[in-house]
Amino acid sequence: MIVGIQRLGMDDYPALTVLWAGSGLSWDFGDDRASFQAAIITNGQHYWGYEWHGKLIGCVLAAFDGRRGWIYHLAVDPEFRRRGIGRLLMSAAEHSLYNAGCPKVNLLVERHNIAVMAFYEALGYHRADNCFMEKPLVPLIPG
Repeated sequence: MIVGIQRLGMDDYPALTVLWAGSGLSWDFGDDRASFQAAIITNGQHYWGYEWHGKLIGCVLAAFDGRRGWIYHLAVDPEFRRRGIGRLLMSAAEHSLYNAGCPKVNLLVERHNIAVMAFYEALGYHRADNCFMEKPLVPLIPG
């Protein structure tokens, strides 16, 4: 069980999906249980959660591919926003990435969530002049 901020594990997956849905995150490739389980093995040291009185109220998933780090699924329960939880989770992810030798961290913001950009800019992130492209190789099966 998570108390305060701790690394996430496979047992946290059901609570994560509830948090993601309640926070308005989109369901995408890699969000299913099997993909999460595989990712825990390779990137679990960068997966952080925040629990408050037995409820998972925040999470951030980060990964390092050897070239750069990525932030995935930062979520804070809407009832607990603007209390520093997102900032604390991002700090934990950035520190674990840095300790793994990561020189740069990237993240993507979905168009429907553009209001969060001010939060990331306050943490020192800046807009890059990139064009994101994707190509699904298998059909997306919503969770």
